[in-house]
Amino acid sequence: MDDSPLPTPLYFFRHRRLLRAVLLDDQAWFVLDDLRRLMGHPCSERLANRLDEDQVCVRWLRQEDGELIERVLVSESGAYAALILFNASDLCSLRRWISNEVVPELRSNAYEFGPRHKHLRWQRQALHVLDWQGQFWVSLAELPRVLGDHPANAGRAGWREWARRLR
Repeated sequence: MDDSPLPTPLYFFRHRRLLRAVLLDDQAWFVLDDLRRLMGHPCSERLANRLDEDQVCVRWLRQEDGELIERVLVSESGAYAALILFNASDLCSLRRWISNEVVPELRSNAYEFGPRHKHLRWQRQALHVLDWQGQFWVSLAELPRVLGDHPANAGRAGWREWARRLR
């Protein structure tokens, strides 16, 4: 083990299952055992053997309690390859969750200063916002959902008019 600081993984939960992820050299890496459980795959070794050498590594990680653990990690491209290779049952939703929620939050937590992706949750709903200088920013795509329930067709026509007025 070298003297470089050990990464502490961030914890993400999907269907009450844990996915630990770290950012190494600005690249997202996931704990193989956690990814395997999310995919419903029985064997970590078989999964790791099917991936390329640059998609798998072994690293020491620091847990929240300070304990050191050695884990097999899979890169972001390795995670997507594993989803395709082993035809995970909810391939699309799991891939979307990783690419739209886990990776952006992982990257935004890596930098002390600058905007951060946040997920606000309430009453079985989630809202994706950007936390910048103490204020939450909502994307225009999420805004109709925030403002209330409107018919899909009525909202689109109204948004064009609203956007036109902003110009």
